[in-house]
Amino acid sequence: MTRVVGIKDVAERAGVSVTTVSHALNGKGRISPQTRKRVNEIAEQLGYHPNGTARNLAGGRSGLIGLAVAHPGEGGFVIGDYAYFVEVISAASVAALDRGYALMLVSAAQVESWMGIPIDGAIIVDPVTCDPLIEHVRRTGAPLVTTGRVPGARHGHWVDSDHRVVTREILDHLAARGARRIALLESPLTTSYALDSHAAYEEWCAERGQPVITAVAREDLTEGAGFEATMKLLSRARPPDAVHSTLDRLALGALLAAQAFGLSVPHDLMVSGGADSEACKWARPGLTTVEQRPRQIGAEAVKLVTALIEGREPERSQVHVPTRIIPRGSTKRGVLAPVSGTPAKK
Repeated sequence: MTRVVGIKDVAERAGVSVTTVSHALNGKGRISPQTRKRVNEIAEQLGYHPNGTARNLAGGRSGLIGLAVAHPGEGGFVIGDYAYFVEVISAASVAALDRGYALMLVSAAQVESWMGIPIDGAIIVDPVTCDPLIEHVRRTGAPLVTTGRVPGARHGHWVDSDHRVVTREILDHLAARGARRIALLESPLTTSYALDSHAAYEEWCAERGQPVITAVAREDLTEGAGFEATMKLLSRARPPDAVHSTLDRLALGALLAAQAFGLSVPHDLMVSGGADSEACKWARPGLTTVEQRPRQIGAEAVKLVTALIEGREPERSQVHVPTRIIPRGSTKRGVLAPVSGTPAKK
């Protein structure tokens, strides 16, 4: 059997005290950058992993990080039905274990589920306006990180995609392929991603003289909600020739609505979604979407909250994770000449 490498082994190899090794690995103490780097390199070479339980007990911590996905309203939704949330939570769990913490998934529907549990910090995914979870965590004094900003808040620690930028990019993508009446199919305006997407869409329309055409889906955010909202859009006297949705499941519902109307996608109606999933890849036609990198978002959130828990200054308080458009068959038209002097994007 392979012997477990301990902190004394690292100290002996580095020629320093156990205290120096502990401080070097935890980012504490007055140690030269060279010594800190050397100790970390030796620990990695030896395969040393700190005893997270012992470290947390010594620091008066429980080793628990609470995570919850906020609900946008009374309707709520099932977290497991959304690939984005599953990937955020999965990556956050792995990142927490790597740092000696356990991730505890708690229900956003019951704020009292947080009461009496000694969490060291909390991550809240897509916080909503006047979120009771945010208020509860703040009252406990535990470090808080959100994925997506708290709506209306100017400060705080968060990890997010730049939804304003990517919304404009995908609208340019649709316009370059001939769309002249692009509708926005959106979730309720209670999260920062919904608010940012809506603001970017209105700005983009104003700059190009395009009419603002929006539909807010019901709060369960399913394919049925997307279908229902898109049917209303297509029933207008002057229907849109493209629909961009803030969520993948709403966009999949838009594809079903186009089929119900007897429309050909992408020739009669182009459709795009604001997040990617396996279902988008296998839709017919394949759905053009945005890669949000949820696994990176989950890992960055844990990195940020553990730094706060351990009293270390994070490299950045707010982290923007890059995105990219994934073009598929639902927008596969030829790229036309730029409109109103705006360069076309491929």
